[in-house]
Amino acid sequence: PNVVVPIRTLGSFPSGWTIQARVTNKSSMCHVDNMRVFFVELRDEDDEINSTVSSDYCAEWEIFYERIQLNNVYNISGGDLTPAYQTGVSSERVYVLLFTNETTVLPCDDEATFKIPTLPYFSFVSVGELLRIGQDAVIDIIGIRESAENSGNERTFWIKDRTGRVQVTLSRDKVQTFNDNHLEVVAVKRARICVNRDGLHLKTCEWGHILVNPDLPEARTLREWYSAQERLVDS
Repeated sequence: PNVVVPIRTLGSFPSGWTIQARVTNKSSMCHVDNMRVFFVELRDEDDEINSTVSSDYCAEWEIFYERIQLNNVYNISGGDLTPAYQTGVSSERVYVLLFTNETTVLPCDDEATFKIPTLPYFSFVSVGELLRIGQDAVIDIIGIRESAENSGNERTFWIKDRTGRVQVTLSRDKVQTFNDNHLEVVAVKRARICVNRDGLHLKTCEWGHILVNPDLPEARTLREWYSAQERLVDS
């Protein structure tokens, strides 16, 4: 039988491995170069890996699309580990997992699955670090949402933390409903740093997604800080 290994050690096991991972994001089905493709974000206790399921490489792609559900935990074995051609803080992942005809996906009811967090694996940077990190890097960021507006097929909003504020652009398929709560915390997973004559801003990547008011220590700290700032203004 295959050995269950941590995601962070996958490169050390060319074959015979199984990962026990929770689905923290699943894309819709899309067409790419005459292929049907969807993407899955997987995490265990300490790390994550992005996965691609394509009709060209995996005969059971339709079965997997129905079987793999958000927040569920699976034992996943087999597949090709391909280099992750990205740069930046959020893209320290060395590999992407490509599902193949050798891939198996089985539901996991093990009690150990309770140890796997339900939220994505974040590696946050602050607004003040963005210029240093530089153009085209892919990062995770969290902040207080200050304003939002629609523009064509995109939605743009500003987020603020202790170090500054930055504009974020989401494609419409990644837009979640924003309410009017002035203390709404938004965590952005995989945003690309863009720099042009108008300055620095962020855009979500293909793999990117957002969480509104996530149950994270960073979100609670931001909310407390912003509330304190509001009280100072009102006093």
